[in-house]
Amino acid sequence: MKKFFIKKKNVQLFMGALLFVILLQSFVIAKLYSEKDDKNYQVNLVKINTQKDSLDFFKLKNDLATVDNTVRTINNYLKAKNASNLSIEALSRDSLSSSVYLSNQSSRYSEYLVELEKRLQQVPVGHPINNGFLSSNFGMRKNPIPSKKILLASARPLAISSEKIEKDSAGNVINKSNVNNVASKNAAPAEKDQMQFHKGIDYGVSYGSDVMCTATGKVIFAGQKSGYGSCVIISHGNGLATLYAHLSKINVKANQSVKAGEVIAQSGNSGRSTGPHLHYEVHKNNTPVNPKLFLNL
Repeated sequence: MKKFFIKKKNVQLFMGALLFVILLQSFVIAKLYSEKDDKNYQVNLVKINTQKDSLDFFKLKNDLATVDNTVRTINNYLKAKNASNLSIEALSRDSLSSSVYLSNQSSRYSEYLVELEKRLQQVPVGHPINNGFLSSNFGMRKNPIPSKKILLASARPLAISSEKIEKDSAGNVINKSNVNNVASKNAAPAEKDQMQFHKGIDYGVSYGSDVMCTATGKVIFAGQKSGYGSCVIISHGNGLATLYAHLSKINVKANQSVKAGEVIAQSGNSGRSTGPHLHYEVHKNNTPVNPKLFLNL
């Protein structure tokens, strides 16, 4: 071996062979490394193509169209009720570029918005009448029509006591107790006894004005109802119901389905009423609640 390396030519030949082997190994290693990246790329490409092929682009297009149309419908509905909330338009915009994510989100949004639209139309939002003014609020108020007992008591003359009323020489009454007792027995009830709980709100309107249903629902009563006069009651689901009273004409029948904004009657002066107006109530689980809570969102 020593003799082989003594010659300079042999040393150069050996070094050249060694360098060739090193270069060859480097080339093989580089090739293997590049093939590894190619395989990873191919695996990822297959995965991406699989996800892309699994997408139903026709359904994606329909879902996005449903989102857009439903958002517009809800906004128009809220504007008609003077309760617009334009921030909901943000749901129709999605800046993410991932088609997979967008497909899932559009499907979820479309289902949610369709259900939201359905539920919103079942809530009695807004006023049941276009013209008129609020003449009486919800809660305690002075009874505008006192009971017969109060009316008779206030109109009945003072009874004359059977006992003799003593007077002095100047004509002044000496024994006032009898007179006071008689007066107190025949006087009208105190102011607090003339108060009543008003279960809704009143709109002062002209006779025959259109009365509109404030939410989608089903008519559960249409006819005469004691002091309410001609009356319509509509159930909207979820424990909500609305009542419209003192009507002059009823345009709907029991068990009839109605839509929000549909004219269901004309205002009037029927029942226990002091003049043409609309009495409007909102019930939650058969309990009257303040309708003003539903006039605006």
